[in-house]
Amino acid sequence: MEPRYRKTLFDRLGPDAGLIVKVAVLSPPVFIFAFLLAMKAVGDRVGVVGAFFVALAATALVAAGILKLSSAAASGFGSFVQPSGRSTPYEQQFSRQEALAARGDVAGALASYEEIIAADPAAVEPRVRAAELYAGKGGNPARAAELFRQVQRIPGVTPQRDLYASNRLVDLYRGPLGDEGRALVELRRLAERFPTSREAAYAREAIASMKRSIRDW
Repeated sequence: MEPRYRKTLFDRLGPDAGLIVKVAVLSPPVFIFAFLLAMKAVGDRVGVVGAFFVALAATALVAAGILKLSSAAASGFGSFVQPSGRSTPYEQQFSRQEALAARGDVAGALASYEEIIAADPAAVEPRVRAAELYAGKGGNPARAAELFRQVQRIPGVTPQRDLYASNRLVDLYRGPLGDEGRALVELRRLAERFPTSREAAYAREAIASMKRSIRDW
């Protein structure tokens, strides 16, 4: 029986797991320090209960400060690596599927990907990963091509992923699928959608080469 996948802390809490752990670790010593300081400074006037609430408020302020600083740091780093000004979004992890494939359970990994794909028509990454697995160990290049075509049609797909899907479709049509006509269609699409890219230059050369081959034949 396949061992049940145990979710890690980061699986359960998502991208904020590290921040949550940081706040949880720092809060107790901050509270103790603030409580002792409050007892020494105003304990004779407010008593133990008052000092407790003073320490609690101080701990909350420190936690809020950590959250704000971490958010600002993440935003700043996101702006550095992505000049558009938007921070990098959380990227879904597929450790379970990758582990299944690594252990040789390609069918299990693909079934898991297919569940994710069926549940989310706009999910790009699981389609790309499943397509690559189908194209390789999965032995189903036709399904791989279908998934890459789905990626192209997803509203809001990034140019990088669109370009990647187009390139891989050309590889599949000119390779295992043996469909030069569809490959030509994809090459033209690539050259039209990304005219200034390096891939577009390759596409135009490939189109010219394929036309010469057809003419010579």
